[in-house]
Parts: sequence; C-alpha cells; structure tokens
Amino acid sequence: MAIPLATTGTATFGQIAIVTGLVGLLYVALAVLLWRERTGRVTLVGRLADTIGRLDGVPRWAALTPYLHALSLLACAFGVWWDIAVHIARGRDTGPFGTPAHYPIFFGILGVIVSGVLPIALASKPLPARTIKLTKGWRIPCSAALVTLCGTFALVGFPLDDVWHRMFGEDVTLWGPTHLLMIGGVVFSIFARLLALAEVEQLQGLNKRRLFQEIVAVGALLIAWDLFSTEFNYGVPQFPLILHPILIAFGAALAFTVLRARRGPGTTFAALAVYLVIRGGIAWAVDQPLGGILGHFPLLIVEAVLVEAVALALGNKNRFRLGVVAGALIGTVGVVAEYAWSQVWMPIPWPSSILLPALGYGVLAGIGAGMVGAWLATRYAEVAGDERATGIRNTRPVVVRRTHQLGAVGLAVVLGTVFFCVPRSADPGVSATVSLERVATGAEPTAYVTVELQPEDAAEGARWFEAMAWQGGGFVTHRMEKVADGTYRSADALPMYGKWKSMIRLHQGQRDLVSMWVYAPADAEIAKPAVQVSDGQTVGFVDEQQVLRREERTDVPRWMWNGGYALLGVVGLLEIAGIAWLVGRGARGGRLRAAHLAAGDREREIA
Repeated sequence: MAIPLATTGTATFGQIAIVTGLVGLLYVALAVLLWRERTGRVTLVGRLADTIGRLDGVPRWAALTPYLHALSLLACAFGVWWDIAVHIARGRDTGPFGTPAHYPIFFGILGVIVSGVLPIALASKPLPARTIKLTKGWRIPCSAALVTLCGTFALVGFPLDDVWHRMFGEDVTLWGPTHLLMIGGVVFSIFARLLALAEVEQLQGLNKRRLFQEIVAVGALLIAWDLFSTEFNYGVPQFPLILHPILIAFGAALAFTVLRARRGPGTTFAALAVYLVIRGGIAWAVDQPLGGILGHFPLLIVEAVLVEAVALALGNKNRFRLGVVAGALIGTVGVVAEYAWSQVWMPIPWPSSILLPALGYGVLAGIGAGMVGAWLATRYAEVAGDERATGIRNTRPVVVRRTHQLGAVGLAVVLGTVFFCVPRSADPGVSATVSLERVATGAEPTAYVTVELQPEDAAEGARWFEAMAWQGGGFVTHRMEKVADGTYRSADALPMYGKWKSMIRLHQGQRDLVSMWVYAPADAEIAKPAVQVSDGQTVGFVDEQQVLRREERTDVPRWMWNGGYALLGVVGLLEIAGIAWLVGRGARGGRLRAAHLAAGDREREIA
C-alpha cells in the first residue's frame, strides 16, 4: 500500500524530538546566562568577553559576537551548498536531519541567534548613543536586536520547512518559501554585523582589526548572496535564466558599494579575496572530500575593479553618485564580463540571446543596488560618527530625508526588477519524436537521446536546451547538439535505470520553461508510476515544474500556494523594515552624538 503523499520527506517523531530538545536546551542556557549577567553574577561567558574585549579594545558586549557570527555564517553556507548537492545527487530527504548537511545549517542558525543574544546579556556601558530600552536599567545595542531578529526568522524556517512539506509535498527547489526564509534570515544578519562594527567605531574609533572584520563581513555578504544563485551555479535552475545576471549585478553592486563608499582604496579587492578564497574552498570541499557536485560561481573580479575605478575617479564623498555610477557599470560591463565567464566555466553558458535583456535588467538591478548600498553606507557612517557623514550641514532633516528617499527608490527598483522576471510560463505546443541510441544495456542501460522537434524551430534561440539526469546517485547534464533542422542529439548518453530521473529541458524566450521525460522510476511513496520513453515515441513537453518537482502535491488549491509565498513576502518585508528601522535608529543616535560633541568643542573654543 502506498504511503500517504503528505508524509513524503517529513520528519519522524525522533527527529522532531531532537530539534525541540536542542532548541529548548539552548534557550534555557541563554535564559540562565541572561539572568546571571543581569543580576551581577559572574559567568564564564562574561569573563571570556572581558578578556577578549581587553585584547581587542572593544566593549564586552561586542567582544564575542564577531567570531561566533563569522563561524556561524561559514557553517550555514557550507551546509546549504552541501545540502543542495546531496538533493541533486540523491533526491529528497526524510526531515530536518534527513542528511548530514542539515546539521551545519541548523547549528549555524543557532549560532547566529546566540551571537545576537550574547550582546543583549553582556550589554553594559559604554553603549552607543542610540539603544533599545528593555527595562529601566537595561539597554541593548540596536545591532544585537537586529541579529536576534534575523536569527529567529531563520530558525522558525526550520520547523516550518517540515510543515510545508507535509502540506505541499517536496518542492525540490532552493527558492521554496521556507528555504528562502532560513537563508534570508542568515543573510540579513550580516547587515546587523556591519551595524555592530559601526556602533563600536562610534565608541572606540577604527583600527586595523575592526577594518579587517568589516572587510570579512562584506566578503561574507558576497558569499551569502551567491547562495540565491546556487541553482544556476549547480546547473539545475528552475527559474528563468535572466535572473542569474540580475542576482550577480545586485549582489556585487550592493556589497562593494557598502564597503568602498566608506573605506579607502583596495578594500574592495580585500573583500573580493575573502569571497574567492572561502567560496572556492566550499566548492572544493563539497566536490572532493564529500564526493558531491562542483558548484560554480561568478568571479566578480571585473565588478570589484569597476567600483574601485569609479571611487578613484569620482571619490566617495558623494556616496549615492558612487553607487549609481558603479551600479550602472556593473550592470553593463560587469554583466558582459560574467557572460564571458559563463562560456568558460558555468554549467549553463549564457546564450547570446540573453545579453541584451541582461544588460537592460542588469543596469536597473545595479543602479538600484548601488543606491541601497549608498544608503546603508551613509547610515553606518552616521552610526560610527564619521565627521563627513554627521557634519552639521548634512544632518538637516531635509538632507537625511532625501537619502531615505533615494534608498527606498533603489530598493523598489531592485524588487520590481526581480519580481517582474521571476514568473514562469509553459507553452504546451512543443512535442518531440524520440530516438534512443543504446550505449549500455543490461541492469544499467544508457542511451544517447535524439529528438525531432515539432515545430522544428522550437529550440531556436533557446536560453537552454539540454539533456539532464539527476537524483540517481549523481548528476549529469549535456547540451542538445543540432544535427539537422529541428533535430537534436544529446552530447552524451543519459542513464535510464535505478533512481535516475532523465529528461530533456527547454527554456524558450524570457520565461517559458518546459521539459519532457525520458526515464523516471516508479515511486510508491508519492504514487507515481515509472516513465520510460521508447524508441520512436512522440512525447509532449510539459511545464518543467511537473518534471523537476515530481514530489509536489497536485491536489493543493492554488490559493494555498499563493498564501505561502505571500507569507514569505510579508516576513521578508518585516526583515527589511527591521533593518531600516534599527540601522536608521542607530544613525540618528550617531548624528545627535556628533552634533553634541561639535557643540562642546565650540563651547571650549569660546571659553
């Protein structure tokens, strides 16, 4: 008897108990720490924070978080790339701890939460000029509240992921709502880390160690943002290809602008080095020691050069000018550079047909991201007490309000561009007559696949047209090579045995994604029969989602799907609002503190 569809890939009671127990123990430990620290008792954590604070020259509340947060981010990033490689090679899992890759993700998210709670527990003077009041004698830095908020959203995504799969089946895509909730919470926590560095700078000034931590944080932002492109980097994208250059342009323009708009020459290259070393190391580790799949990634070298060149030519005094010009160049020159790189190393080389729209959308994404980066850089500079950012002339409400408006426009441009390009369609008017050229027979048959398309021009100008097999213990993808008008042959043989799922994928126009089955095994857990295309059979292409996400339930009303994604949108907007409010609150404190100090200096001069 088939197992009910709703149980596929969901957690057992034992796994639920493990997750609940670990989270419960952590929160009990944090509660004890908060109680002891707030009642003046000595704790080992407090002693360690005091020691590191003296060595680093920072307040005790800021001593531990930089190191714990960095390790947590590294664990999450490694776990996500490993987990996706496992899913591509082996298929679905059996719950929160269905694969070993889930452990570094889970503990990394817990680490992000702890890195936010620690400064809350250890908060004592000196504190930034603007804080959050919890009780009469307990105020906490804005950055601590923001890290905790982001980490909590990420952790909530873990149990919600199991609930989602119980309701909708396995949506085997990185861009599922609960997946984005977890990843987004961790990524957004990096903005809190940059805020914390600015708060410390307000109190202690800038030194080489804290500048290095800021560079590492921006490098981490580049790495974390690349997570959203992982399906493209592994060669199994389930959304239109135009999103790849958009995501690259956005991530590079935002991160590099945030850093270079405040810091001196060469810092962009330093952040780039952090990105390349760690991103390359993760790709190697997943591919080699773990026997997974090689994850490709953009180089971002040209983008870094462009930002440095703009900063040297125009200076970084006007941050929004720097962001707009650098973003426009990243959206054009940078996109062309990544187009060339895709021909060399990316699993899906960008076709020439994508270049013109990629430049158009890339400019929008780049300029919008540059404006958002300039807004963040301005606010961080104000938090830090940067004399240029907090000069009396620039603290007039009309000037501050204008920077808010520019940042909001940039964010709206980016979100509008992404949301316009995300939707997919599926033209049902393509079919193919299949010919199989057997290579191996017996228990593990393989075959070259030749398709004669109807209509024969269906693949002309396609964004991708490829043969792919996955989840059978590995991953293979081959281009469909043209042998005659309307007739194409796979560059290599496809497996048609065991748990392999073999298909032909076609991406037409900007957003039309269709596929046809070649082979799939019977799957009793989801009540799906075996699929085996025979020689000479004519097969219709269908919505690619029906092929790639075979495990998804088909009996769930559309409004429930829309509700799930709408909820994700609300949570995402809440996180963005939290960043804007808390960073803005810290910036206002920095401006007021700078004005007060300036007034004091004038009084001393008069006296």
